[in-house]
Amino acid sequence: MRKAFGFSLIELMIVIAIMGILISLALPAYNNHYKRSKFVEVVLATNTLQRNVEICFYTKHALANCDTFAKLGANKSDYISPKFISNIEISTSSNYQITATASGEASISSSGDTYIMLATIRSNQLQWALSPTSTCISEGTC
Repeated sequence: MRKAFGFSLIELMIVIAIMGILISLALPAYNNHYKRSKFVEVVLATNTLQRNVEICFYTKHALANCDTFAKLGANKSDYISPKFISNIEISTSSNYQITATASGEASISSSGDTYIMLATIRSNQLQWALSPTSTCISEGTC
């Protein structure tokens, strides 16, 4: 009698079904991780702007002298990456803050995750803190 070599069709179908289930579980986690890695560009652009504000603050001794890109000696376009950062703003309405908005490619939500850094002055030192209103916190990108 001859021995059968190889796999039966049922065995191959079971293996393919198991692989499909594993891929369907892993793919969303991979996509979220991939977008979080792109969101790093938003954080880095904001950090660069923060350092420029710090330099301006320590040389001019007031945040009012550092509240626009022109006063910093820079252009807004210097901090925007077309692929990952759709907008970056300096706001002084209630607090001094920098708001960066990620593009759709670098954010989990379709509207674009925001990364907001708030500046406070303590003992003549400029300190930054992540705002709790940043949408990147709830989305898990920052």
